[in-house]
Amino acid sequence: MNKNRWPKSIHCQMEAVFHSIRCVRVQKSDNAGGIRSFGTWRIYKYEAQRFASFMASKERKSILNIRDVHDDMAYYLNDRLDDYVKNRRSRQSFETTLSALAKFQHAINHYIGMHLSPDHPKLDAEHIRMNFYSRSKKLLRKSSRKFQNRAYSDPIGLIEAISDGQYQLQASLQYEGGLRAEGAGAPSNLRLKNPLTSNSLRGIIPDPVSGSPVGVVSSREKGGKETKHYISVETYYRLKEYIEKHGKLETDYAKYVEAINRSALLTNQYFSGRGSHGLKHNFAQERYQQCVARGMSHERALQNTSLELAHFRLQETLSYTRGR
Repeated sequence: MNKNRWPKSIHCQMEAVFHSIRCVRVQKSDNAGGIRSFGTWRIYKYEAQRFASFMASKERKSILNIRDVHDDMAYYLNDRLDDYVKNRRSRQSFETTLSALAKFQHAINHYIGMHLSPDHPKLDAEHIRMNFYSRSKKLLRKSSRKFQNRAYSDPIGLIEAISDGQYQLQASLQYEGGLRAEGAGAPSNLRLKNPLTSNSLRGIIPDPVSGSPVGVVSSREKGGKETKHYISVETYYRLKEYIEKHGKLETDYAKYVEAINRSALLTNQYFSGRGSHGLKHNFAQERYQQCVARGMSHERALQNTSLELAHFRLQETLSYTRGR
């Protein structure tokens, strides 16, 4: 490594190692540990930079000093956990910090492997994170939400109560096909344009699970991964007609969520934070049960549902199917 190019600032060093694992438009099979999602990238870097600030406050000079990083991580997580307990914050948020530091470990080890000698020590702090994960389960509540099941109790009633046709169509896509809001043409990040167009329409086929006719919609979500979603034939032709008339399905995310929240209030299903993603939870729970009813094992049903949700990890899907 050219030492002159290694940043002096702890924060810039953190940027350098994270950029070594940035994988925009790269398949998971080509780089399993890379970060493809902009949202994940933003959150993990924010959490890692908080850790960098902690190290800087202790007058550390380099994150390549693995022993310092290892020791500081234990003290840092202890401070964070104490703060979470004091302010009654959720375990779900604390787990984000743990996940970000796990990705930081991958990033720094990847950087060391690329630029330093094979003899340079690697960071192994998994035992620290697992210890704090166990402690957090005892000390923190699972979620700050006031509801245990993010899915709506009456998703069909919710959708029917949406007065605007385009928002109703997007809600139907999320409920029937498991699309994210960004996949249904309403990205929360305005820089990520992702409308549904005629190229998204893939025809009518037998449903891989039930065998009944379904419409196939292809969308790109979460880091550009293309996923096929299966929706009712009626909704498919509604979408096709809308695209033929308007050229694409694309709306403002904030207005779309506002329409859903308004409908949730009208149907007595509103809780802060449930939003459009609650419909994705409805899809996951119903699809999983449908797979099991067709004779699939738990693992196979979970895998099938996970693929249709455009998830990389089965653990993510469990949070949907178990109603958390």
